[in-house]
Amino acid sequence: MGFMQRFSDIMSANINSLLSGAEEKNAGKLLEKYLADARANLEELKSETSAIIADEMAAARRVAANNEEIAKYDRYAEQAVLAGNDDDARKFLDAKSQLVAKKAELEAAYETAKSNSDKMRQMTRKLMEDIASAEGKMVELRAKLTVAEHKEKMDDLMHKVAGRTDMSGFENMMEAVQKSIDSVDAKVALNEELADKMDIKKLEEKYSEKAAEVSASVEADLAALKARLGK
Repeated sequence: MGFMQRFSDIMSANINSLLSGAEEKNAGKLLEKYLADARANLEELKSETSAIIADEMAAARRVAANNEEIAKYDRYAEQAVLAGNDDDARKFLDAKSQLVAKKAELEAAYETAKSNSDKMRQMTRKLMEDIASAEGKMVELRAKLTVAEHKEKMDDLMHKVAGRTDMSGFENMMEAVQKSIDSVDAKVALNEELADKMDIKKLEEKYSEKAAEVSASVEADLAALKARLGK
């Protein structure tokens, strides 16, 4: 389970801590690198998760098949007793007892596989949520940088016209600058409205089985069966 250790840091990843203390202009580069690494990790994690879930499903099928075999031999033994063939009933009950003995082992293997797949599902969901959060931070950061750039341009224009006496020209220039800022704000608002929200689909769990009681012995099974059938 080496891959479980490789992805353990995903569970403690935090976008805000990644950006804390970073300069605003450097934060964009940090986010871009994080997103690139996280997306690559997500593809690998999905592949690993699918393989572990497949193991869980296979283990569940083995448990179900074993239970079906137990029930089948129990029916055969009953039919043999009704036909008066105790020797045949013993053979069926012997086969059943071997399957019952194997049942606990199969169920333990299933529980282990299920535990592993649950952990992988949790890590996959966590990484997808982190990627969505980082993408949102990136949109927000880019918007702030754009507004800052336009503010710098506005400040430059204000300094250029500070010594002029033609106030109408100054007002026209300020109006043009304000329109530019309004355009940026409108674009930011639109980006926020159109931001996609990632749907996290929960994977369904299958094939849960309750443990059956283990028969004490073949002869005890036979005696109980004959008593039930009035033989």
